[in-house]
Amino acid sequence: MLRRPIRSTSLKAVGYDPATQTLEIEYRHGGLVRYTGVPEELHQALLRVPGKALFVEQVVERGGFGREQLRGG
Repeated sequence: MLRRPIRSTSLKAVGYDPATQTLEIEYRHGGLVRYTGVPEELHQALLRVPGKALFVEQVVERGGFGREQLRGG
């Protein structure tokens, strides 16, 4: 999946596949996490909010989506 760099102190890049509703978050510390079942609207909201890491923590992590740690921790 192609991930695009984003402006964030904690997050390095975000990727999204609308066909499978899969969101990937790459962290600056090297971690990579994949979430499944994420609607496109949530991905767009993540790209718009100023506090992206906080959004991931409060909305994505608590959203009940499938979560897979691909790299790092």
